[in-house]
Amino acid sequence: MNEKMKNIFLALVITFSIVNVSTGQIKIGLALPLMKNSEDAEEKKTGMQILKGVNDALREYNESDESVTVLTVSEDTKKDAAITLEILNRFGTDSNFIAVFGPVYSSEIINNAGAPLFHKIPVITPTATVNFLAVKNPYLFQLNPTYDVRGRLMAKFAMNELGMKNFVILSEDNYGKNIAGSFSEEIISNKGTIEAAEYYSKDSIDIKSQIENLKKKIAGKDKFIDFGKLTANQIEKLKNAKLKFSNTDSLINAGLTVSIYKLFGKNAERISDSLKLFPVTLPDISQKVIPGYIDAIYIPVSSYNDIGKISLEYFSSGINLPVIGTSDWSNEKALSDYKSYIKELYFDSDFYLKDNSKGDSFGNNETEIRNYYFGYDGMKLILNKISEGNKTRKSLNEALENTVNYEAEHINYSISERTNHEMSVMYLKNGELKKLMNYKY
Repeated sequence: MNEKMKNIFLALVITFSIVNVSTGQIKIGLALPLMKNSEDAEEKKTGMQILKGVNDALREYNESDESVTVLTVSEDTKKDAAITLEILNRFGTDSNFIAVFGPVYSSEIINNAGAPLFHKIPVITPTATVNFLAVKNPYLFQLNPTYDVRGRLMAKFAMNELGMKNFVILSEDNYGKNIAGSFSEEIISNKGTIEAAEYYSKDSIDIKSQIENLKKKIAGKDKFIDFGKLTANQIEKLKNAKLKFSNTDSLINAGLTVSIYKLFGKNAERISDSLKLFPVTLPDISQKVIPGYIDAIYIPVSSYNDIGKISLEYFSSGINLPVIGTSDWSNEKALSDYKSYIKELYFDSDFYLKDNSKGDSFGNNETEIRNYYFGYDGMKLILNKISEGNKTRKSLNEALENTVNYEAEHINYSISERTNHEMSVMYLKNGELKKLMNYKY
């Protein structure tokens, strides 16, 4: 194509785009796993639930007084990376489309992440969580925080909001290990410590050895006072001291072995010396001890199915540390079933419904509702940017890149490097679950 023909072609594309907007219509492509050719009804659910959310958001937008009508065209990715690429190319080469919503699965986009830049069309995946796809590929957006963001966000929360510094890790050795790695890096880069880490196989039924290994390492880093072996003089000194944890009589009556760091805080060694107390460095770990040098244990479960075996074994161990977790802990039934065994748990969540959320969401179970809102909230964000006047690929892309504190129904969106960096932080204590805050990394 010679230079003259190129200029004519470019002029036609620009003219067509202008006419398209001026007629009051723009299009968004949908690349979803609709599985239309499958005979398995379960296979169709995810794509159809997300599509229902998208359509509801679109209907609400088009029923408003917006000057531009938005149309969508849906294509079935069939969970196939090659088909997904064909769809992205089809939307990308058609100037009527200013964005693509989808695909859904990381496996559909991981080898196709360069297509959005090639076509210079924003591609917004509502759920893919594989690390660094959007960071490395302009025009690609990940609305669901990546594994890396999740690990770092909870590390930042634990250190900055809870004042924690020293941690141990219990993790599944594949999926969980990815998140645990990011958590560790963030802790260490902020002058915290990871004192021990134990990993178990996803298929492992028994994790007792990993728990016992952690218990030994936790005790080995600490110094304790055995309240069952104090002299009358030591008891009197402790009663006159200001303890940060419980009171002297309660600890004596229970006969507990308690960390000096739990009792006195960061100046524990100096205070215990001044009181002429002689801490035990390696107590009998078969007894109930309350540690203090280690602040918490980080447990990124690979599935809510792991919650039962971890909770029961952890409770039996008597480690008595707060648990920092991942969003896979967010399962209402599992938390209800094992609430007696989980004393204190903090975890990030990519899904938390506002009290005034829509009551007609698609389906009744937790997975169906989540999928519905991944579609609904993601499309609402795109339509919000269009309503602000971003009606071309370039301007929409820039608007999405600059999104901060956008309040959706299930989570806020704060986008950095085209990746959402905001999640809800949930807190479970004594069987009561509540949302603490929205938190950004």
